[in-house]
Amino acid sequence: MHFHDLKNLESLILDGSSNLENDFFQSIGDLTSLKVLSLSACDINGTLPAAGNVLIKSPFNLLNKLFCQFVKIFKYFIVLFSKFQFSDWFKLNKLEELDLSYNNFEGLLPSSFVNMTSLRTLKLSYNYFIGNFASNLASLTSLEYFGFEKNQFEVPISFTPFANHSNLKFIYGEDNKVVMDSQLHMQHWIPKFQLQVISLSSTTEKNFIPVPNFLFYQYNITSLDFTNCKLEGEFPNWLLENNTQLEEISFRNCSFNGNFELPSRPLLNIMRIDVSDNNITGQMLGSNISSIFPNLQFLDMSINDIQGSIPHEFSQMHFLNTLDLSDNNLSGEIPKNLSGNEFSILKLSNNNLHGPVFPTLSTLKNLKELYLDRNNLCGSIDSFSTTSLVALDLSDNHLVGELPSMMGNFSKLVVLSLSNNNLGGSISTRFVELNELEYLDISGNNFSGFLPSFANSSVRFIHMSNNRFTGLSKSTFKNSSLMILDLGYNRIASKIQDMIVDLENSLLNILILKGNNFSGEIPQHVCQLKELFILDLSSNNIFGLLPSCLGTMLFEDENIEALGLDGQFFVHDYTCADYIRDCVGMSVFPNAKEKVNFTTKKTSYTYKGYILGYMSGIDLSNNKLNGNIPFEFGNLTRIKALNLSYNDLIGKIPSSFSNLVQIESLDLSFNKLSGRIPPQLSRLSFLAVFSVAHNNLTGETPEQKGQFNTFDESSYEDNPFLCGPPLSRSCNSYIQPHAISPNSSHIDGDNCSFVDMFVFWISFSVSCTSAFLVIVATLYINPYWRRRWFYNIELVCTNCYYFIEDIILFKFSNHTST
Repeated sequence: MHFHDLKNLESLILDGSSNLENDFFQSIGDLTSLKVLSLSACDINGTLPAAGNVLIKSPFNLLNKLFCQFVKIFKYFIVLFSKFQFSDWFKLNKLEELDLSYNNFEGLLPSSFVNMTSLRTLKLSYNYFIGNFASNLASLTSLEYFGFEKNQFEVPISFTPFANHSNLKFIYGEDNKVVMDSQLHMQHWIPKFQLQVISLSSTTEKNFIPVPNFLFYQYNITSLDFTNCKLEGEFPNWLLENNTQLEEISFRNCSFNGNFELPSRPLLNIMRIDVSDNNITGQMLGSNISSIFPNLQFLDMSINDIQGSIPHEFSQMHFLNTLDLSDNNLSGEIPKNLSGNEFSILKLSNNNLHGPVFPTLSTLKNLKELYLDRNNLCGSIDSFSTTSLVALDLSDNHLVGELPSMMGNFSKLVVLSLSNNNLGGSISTRFVELNELEYLDISGNNFSGFLPSFANSSVRFIHMSNNRFTGLSKSTFKNSSLMILDLGYNRIASKIQDMIVDLENSLLNILILKGNNFSGEIPQHVCQLKELFILDLSSNNIFGLLPSCLGTMLFEDENIEALGLDGQFFVHDYTCADYIRDCVGMSVFPNAKEKVNFTTKKTSYTYKGYILGYMSGIDLSNNKLNGNIPFEFGNLTRIKALNLSYNDLIGKIPSSFSNLVQIESLDLSFNKLSGRIPPQLSRLSFLAVFSVAHNNLTGETPEQKGQFNTFDESSYEDNPFLCGPPLSRSCNSYIQPHAISPNSSHIDGDNCSFVDMFVFWISFSVSCTSAFLVIVATLYINPYWRRRWFYNIELVCTNCYYFIEDIILFKFSNHTST
């Protein structure tokens, strides 16, 4: 690309061009009048060329030809030097705006930037630049706007590289790395600039860094964001005091301590304050908050250590639509006059609030999200009438009563969590017909009766464990959108076949039915649940054989993000006008983060969010399953936990279990398994818990290596024919060779032609004792047999006496006399 004829061009905008390459810069220096250069989203790769760099892409090709065609070497040398071009874009000393954002640039900034002394706007965002840019930008004293978000720059917290930048007003540098620099300790400098926007939401090099000194001299800031920067010390209340034009401030996760104090004069422009996830202490904001922040729309003070009660003055802040005071130590009741606000989002979770919830908040007509979970709130929810809700979480409180039938009018409700209360009664069919409902958690209550039908519903996540449900309606889950179903620890008495057949066409990922009264055999239809990665049917009355087809399933989630485990759901955007029918977007409801309780490694764990997506397991323990363990179960190579304990399984442990390369917990205890433990199991390098206790296994335990070196005697106990470490029975101490000819056809392969002599003597003693007791009992019961027995004993004794006297003693006396 050549620009020889465009020397008077002042603006070149090529945003979104897909055919640009890095060598574009080799002749751009011809545009000596250029003031604006914009190359945003052009998919340019590589590093920015420095001044005088030679672009050697085409010369390399020519050199290869020189070696191949040595005869024409002179001609090719001419071509070679004619192709040489120098990167002369550093000559653009009149350039005022440069936009290189949204490309694939990498590496350090080149020294060529030092010549662009007229530059007022520099945008480098969304690339892969690295290193410290201090020396490259120190000479750009005309700079007003510097945007470098989403790179890997090291940003010196002292800001001394900008010491001479008197025109600097806008700094956008989110998602980089803020570092300490030596100059911070060498001088206390006064900046020449007055910033309006500084956004440095980034990670920090160390756990704690000081608040940068230059901020003490800033008075015109309108937007300030230091999210995730671990700034030490007390909260900088002086920033609010000095900058009266503030519109938004964010110090989320900055490790500040001390009090958050209101400034002495009103901040009329401030609309957003986020000081969440710090160590702020003291009482809640003072009584004049409504006059100091009269136009505040967003206040987030969550995850701190703030005490006291919720100020009544919040009711006078008519523009406040988002209030988050969750995860503090607030006490008292929810102010009744809050009902006069225009809240869209109200979060008071995880505090010590008490008293009734409703009708206190019943008149918040515009409320979209309400989170009151993990408090000590009481009363019923009968008077709840806010039908505009999209998300409602009242879990972990002391609420009583039944679900009001009017909740069937909550047509926009997407997330509902009422878990761990004292609610009861039955579930209305109107309630489960909510068109937008995707997440339902009513676990840990006293609901009873039959489950209503969720057939053809939009609900994807259902948690109803730890209730008193007794049965299922007909086709309860047929054609549903279910992905997670947890009905554990109820009293449901139903055929497991009906349940599985009902779900066979769903995209179910997790099925938990443990602790119920399900009966019958596990049908082959369970293998139609192709997306399943957690199956828990433990502690029921299920009998029959294990379906071998389970071994053909993946038991792994292949699309974790689409599952919405972190509370992300597609919903109708409630910020759109009602007449826009297709206004749909992704909304995040953190309180709807998925959680499932699953037992593995003999411990019950609660898996939450994305972590849940990496768990996979089968738990069929505490049932009445019989027959052999299918060899096909060895194909479950991605499974993390397998529990078949407390059943009536027989036969051998499949040697194919050595293919379970990702398994962490394998429990086969309390069955009737026999034969040897496959020695190949010692290859399982992730196995943390292993138990074959209380079976009829024989032979030696697996070799003590790898993970098997960590298992103690409890993993093998109550298998009388097992020997070897870690058991106290040594195979060498009582196992002797069994003299069997080579042609014998009855050799026991599992016992390796050895006889357990200890077991032989035990068996012999038990047999003799049993025979003696049987004889005694018979003689005691039957008098005729008893008389015959003593008669025969007397006869035998008499004959023996005369035999000894007549034969032995007679011969002995004759011998003596002679």
